[in-house]
Amino acid sequence: MNKLNTLFLNEYRNLDEICRKKLKADEKGIAKYIETMEKAPETKAKVSVWEDDYHTLCKCMHIYNVIDLHDNKLRKSQCTKQDIAWLKKFAARVEKGADSISKLEKYEEMITKLKETLKKARPAAQNIAIGCGVAMVVSAVFGKKKK
Repeated sequence: MNKLNTLFLNEYRNLDEICRKKLKADEKGIAKYIETMEKAPETKAKVSVWEDDYHTLCKCMHIYNVIDLHDNKLRKSQCTKQDIAWLKKFAARVEKGADSISKLEKYEEMITKLKETLKKARPAAQNIAIGCGVAMVVSAVFGKKKK
């Protein structure tokens, strides 16, 4: 088998294992990662690298399937050194919690905390607003002198 193809397979399988652990998947970690991304299409605007990660993962899965299907029959590289480097970098991002799904989880956690904070602060804010409203009415009624 071609050397680049072999390196690609090794890195792909490593990333697949990392994704499997992250997503608690029984098998096919990258496929599960892609599936998870497809279930949340509205997140493209929330996570800047979402689309790039999605498309590159799909591309890598396709390359893997071609190499795996043809096994030792391929003499030509099906991937580039950049593909292998991307797999390594993405695996490191997943392990650090800096990948697209981790970023989405952090974003959603932040939104939940913000909503909880606003919910707790709402009564106080309503009292302030009511107080301001009362002050404005009092000022309007009693603040102006008749000529």
